[in-house]
Amino acid sequence: MHTDYKLFTRIIANRLRPWLAGILQPRQHCGLPGNTVFDAVATVRDAVACAEAAGISLCVLTIDFKEAFDKISHSYLCALLRQYGFSDRFQQRIRNMCDNATASIQIKGHRSSPIPIRSSVRQGCPISKQLFAVCLNPLLCTLENNLTGIQIGRRRIKTTVVAYADDVTIFVTSPTDIPKIQEALHCFEEASGAKVNIGKSRALAIGPWDTSVQIMDIPYRTEAKILAFHITS
Repeated sequence: MHTDYKLFTRIIANRLRPWLAGILQPRQHCGLPGNTVFDAVATVRDAVACAEAAGISLCVLTIDFKEAFDKISHSYLCALLRQYGFSDRFQQRIRNMCDNATASIQIKGHRSSPIPIRSSVRQGCPISKQLFAVCLNPLLCTLENNLTGIQIGRRRIKTTVVAYADDVTIFVTSPTDIPKIQEALHCFEEASGAKVNIGKSRALAIGPWDTSVQIMDIPYRTEAKILAFHITS
């Protein structure tokens, strides 16, 4: 990425940030003013503490996506920008950034011809996390609307999912929610090009949760270190 590209996308990112609060699901802790990764970790720990104190059956499901930023379809991104009401001018700027993206392979000092990039949100780009958060938003909204979740805090606020960029943690309190999670993830994969990485996803059983209940063959973990939440990695 050239310096002028980075400066341009930094300007766009700064102008976009205030508008994201009205678009993104509040449980997305990346790209929203005032939300940090520490808030995401605190939410996970609060949910676990609440479940343990009340004897609630809970499965903390952490979802990992294979090459998350690289898999996002440009057509999916542009469709979401249009759906969320971004101006035609803004949409065109993002399309110009995506459509003109190329990559080259260098082997022993020899560089290949430019290869067009038809998918991905470039990691390292100042606007990449914000664009990815927009792309992930339909999945978070679907989970929040359809799952039972867990009520935490004195105000008993329903908490179903928490995310930081591409790292998603889902609070499962009933086996009946598992088909809904699978369907939501499948629809997201089909629409966006993303792919769940089963090998790196984890499930943590809290309280009386039955570990014989399978969730997409995601392995269960019991170590307390999983509470550090893989978004900090």
